[in-house]
Amino acid sequence: MKKLLGTITLLKGLRGAKKTAAYNTTWEEDAKDFIKMIRAAWKGDYSIKKRNMLLTLFGLIYILNPLDLLPAIALGPIGLIDDAAALVFVYKRITGELERFRREAKYQDAEVVS
Repeated sequence: MKKLLGTITLLKGLRGAKKTAAYNTTWEEDAKDFIKMIRAAWKGDYSIKKRNMLLTLFGLIYILNPLDLLPAIALGPIGLIDDAAALVFVYKRITGELERFRREAKYQDAEVVS
């Protein structure tokens, strides 16, 4: 339970934060674009990099798995560091893929001038 509360607290702190990436978006915009990206990938209009997909999946499994490298029960708040690091890693992978999706969508929407 403490692990979940720590993760929720971390997410609340990041919720309104702006990213310093090429696309300065909020979590809400990222969530909408994430859904668009998944739909486009499902239809075959967009190809998500397999490496990003696997690393994100492994990161999410690690976060949800009760076994940790640094157990929160034994180390207290220090035990949440590995979970926070995995969460940041997953977030970076997803936002990197979202930026790639946005670039490709912007390129495809561009008008061809001849």
